[in-house]
Amino acid sequence: MTLLNWNNNYSVNNEEFDKQHQILLFIINRLHDINVGRDAINSFKITIDELIFSSNFHFKSEQQYMKEIGYKDIDKHIAEHEYFKQRIIYFKDDDNSDDFELRHDLIVFLSEWILHHEIEQDKKINP
Repeated sequence: MTLLNWNNNYSVNNEEFDKQHQILLFIINRLHDINVGRDAINSFKITIDELIFSSNFHFKSEQQYMKEIGYKDIDKHIAEHEYFKQRIIYFKDDDNSDDFELRHDLIVFLSEWILHHEIEQDKKINP
């Protein structure tokens, strides 16, 4: 069972960003599958690195776009991106990052954050 399924309610009216969001959801789903034992092939830490790379790429793209259109709440939006990145780095650097509960808590955070951010914040960029 997939943790997060993309649907059109998550669309931010920008095809490029929608595709990037779908990739982020896919990676979060893989982290979930690894944590519950459905994907023993992939390493949790390698997949975290993939999440870091993909989210950094997405955030840079989105921030550049916000600058180009003169988005008024860009500083607040960037601060939310930074918070997300800091949580991921904090987890990655934690010596207990192999703990099931800690990984579960991270997956819950990622799931809630990404959906809230897409639905509540990113949609404000292209209403």
